[in-house]
Amino acid sequence: MKTRVFAMMAALAACVPQATTTASDGETATAATTETGTTDAAPTTGDTTGAPAQCETFPPYRIDVQAEPNGLYYRVDEARLYIADDDNNRVLVRDEDETLAVFTEIPNPSGDPGSDGLGDLDFAADGALYLPRFGFGMPGLGAIFRVAADGTAEAIAGVDDEWRRVGLDYDDARGLLYVATYSRDADDVYTGWIASVDPVAGVETMIVGGLSKPVGIAVLGDTLFVGDQAQRQLFKLDLEAAAPALTLVSDEFESLDLMETTPDGALLVLSYDTANSTGRVYRVTQDGAITTVAEGDWEPRGIAFDGVSRIFVSARDTQQIVVVPAC
Repeated sequence: MKTRVFAMMAALAACVPQATTTASDGETATAATTETGTTDAAPTTGDTTGAPAQCETFPPYRIDVQAEPNGLYYRVDEARLYIADDDNNRVLVRDEDETLAVFTEIPNPSGDPGSDGLGDLDFAADGALYLPRFGFGMPGLGAIFRVAADGTAEAIAGVDDEWRRVGLDYDDARGLLYVATYSRDADDVYTGWIASVDPVAGVETMIVGGLSKPVGIAVLGDTLFVGDQAQRQLFKLDLEAAAPALTLVSDEFESLDLMETTPDGALLVLSYDTANSTGRVYRVTQDGAITTVAEGDWEPRGIAFDGVSRIFVSARDTQQIVVVPAC
């Protein structure tokens, strides 16, 4: 699951230079104001007692993170944003006061920082962080890591080191990781599937095939959603079925990327319109209703949600995270 409450983690070390926040002129929030400009402060999630916090709109803005962000995760209990840094094989953490620190360093077998690639981030209820190392199909480079609360990273045993992985989601109810997995042959033909990974037993199992290049994946109760980037299709499957099968939700998207769940049981899905160089955030309900939340002149990669107002989107090749309102 993508939205949880945790105990506070241990203090983080290895500070990196402070990030800055900049105004953005190239994105809009479709259900909110589209005026851009400098914001004095990002909205907060409100008190933890009393009435639930309500979504507040604001002009979209960008955060400079001095890294190449991919996977994101916002921990509500800590009011911190975790960032997979693709350039330096590490995970950063950003506080609300805009300071950045290194949470963990992921091993870089190729010896070339940025060449191994990092993907999605997800926390389990016990505070462990999971993330994949993409590996680009090179022997020994593909992996999935479990990172303890103190930042210690350990590769999960039993995982094929030549498969490519970007999206994953940990299912606390079943104690399994669900991972969007694929391979690419010498003719650039993709073959994709959904795998389950038991991080304790070290067992990786294909549960359904028939995909091309699956990237985003998310669990909502007993339903698993997956986006096929190459085929531009969103699917779902019933995890309680004796023989899980893919059911098409929609084939009306552009190129799909990572996704996030919301506390009210919907999906936030990233998509990129290559023809018009426009990134979008879509909201998808479990009955298949699709609305556009935000769009702009950015190519999206990772996504996180603070549970109330702010959606964070990694913008490819900019060293920036775009922040747009959820309402």
